[in-house]
Amino acid sequence: MKFKNWFSTKQIGSIFFVVVGLFLFSVKPDEAFETLRFFAIIMIVLSVLQFWNESVRRYKILVPYKKNRYDSGAEEKIAAYFKRKNIIYNHHPEIKVPKPFWIFTIPFVNIKLEPDFFLPEFDVFVEYWGLINDPEYKKKSYDRKKKLYKDNALDFISLYPKNLSNLDFVFTSKLLDLIKERDGNLRKYR
Repeated sequence: MKFKNWFSTKQIGSIFFVVVGLFLFSVKPDEAFETLRFFAIIMIVLSVLQFWNESVRRYKILVPYKKNRYDSGAEEKIAAYFKRKNIIYNHHPEIKVPKPFWIFTIPFVNIKLEPDFFLPEFDVFVEYWGLINDPEYKKKSYDRKKKLYKDNALDFISLYPKNLSNLDFVFTSKLLDLIKERDGNLRKYR
């Protein structure tokens, strides 16, 4: 996927702290600066780890936007809603998530997921569960995909057939709740 900027804000912050850590580490060593060098090493290691984690999170999306291949009329209606509201979206991107085994993940073995939409401005996936009333679909696809999203800490919004009649209100409410949850602002208003 192509991003507007090469690096995210977290990655730029990590680069800054690596540079600061290298500067502090290069200060002329004497007894007073030994603890400073220790903290500089910790700062560099934590910054590199944060840069790596952000890079992995940012580049999970492999294939963006397959043009005009909607699975249903409802999916087309959701895409039209995004266009009308000027929300940038990718349709049917492929993402890789690690394959779980019991409580562990198997290294280098990934599962490809294909959510319905990805909203890069909000870093949110949108799934439309059109066949939710079919028990076979619910058991095979719905439960599996929801578990994979939760296990890999991917934010997603679920839309159901009953939501399409009032899509603007439902989508906006779910997106607002998700952003509040991300920011830690879960106050309930009266």
